Amino acid sequence: MLPGKAVLEVKRPNVNKGDGVRELMRHPPFAGRMPVFIGDDVTDESVFAVLPGLGGKGFSVGRHFAGLAGIFDSPMDVRRALQRLASSGQAQPS
Repeated sequence: MLPGKAVLEVKRPNVNKGDGVRELMRHPPFAGRMPVFIGDDVTDESVFAVLPGLGGKGFSVGRHFAGLAGIFDSPMDVRRALQRLASSGQAQPS
């Protein structure tokens, strides 16, 4: 069990998001592409850990994790960056 903010998450042992992303990246249409992941909680740490080996980039929202390409201050900042990316091809956290 993982305690969270106003939630209690029950998950299977030895199963994590990082392994899931690694497996997805082995299959079309993901194989050969650069994964980009935006996360905001402790269950996302396993993804941030596998991204360098996959040539990917990880961004967090409001929290620092090792190996990040950047940190967004808020969900609104993520939305703004995605809007900029969609319109201009460039998005970076502040």
